[in-house]
Amino acid sequence: MSFRNGVGLAPKDLTQGIKRRYIQRNLSTRVLGGTAAISFGGLKKNAPGYSPSAVTKRLVSALGNNTVAALLGVSKDRPNRWASGQDAPNEENRALLADLDALVGHLHSAFTPAQAILWLEGHNAYLDARPVDVYRLEGAGPVIEAIRAHEQGTFA
Repeated sequence: MSFRNGVGLAPKDLTQGIKRRYIQRNLSTRVLGGTAAISFGGLKKNAPGYSPSAVTKRLVSALGNNTVAALLGVSKDRPNRWASGQDAPNEENRALLADLDALVGHLHSAFTPAQAILWLEGHNAYLDARPVDVYRLEGAGPVIEAIRAHEQGTFA
């Protein structure tokens, strides 16, 4: 376990159940006072652009195969195999791909590629750590929050 701002950081797989229960309990009260009805009936499992192959291709194009493999914690041949359709990522790796894809999207919207690299690898006052290290420990959520804080001019 590591610490940031005096708070113990548990691996993200230990906190998933807690977050899910909180979201399920509070979702109905946050959406228009609990009265909104939303249908996701048209949501398809592998819609174009969102399939594991498409997401992997997008990430490999943006970051490079070796960087994607390192950030996901998989062997270097995996991202290319997923992108080509030779192999499919398991459920855990599909979730990690989606998480990394969201982070890269936010980075592209907030920074130039050169700025993004400097921002990810430099110390961040909002996170009190390097964003790339926080991503590896906690996933994209806290890093995306820090990007939003940066865009709003909030630094600590």
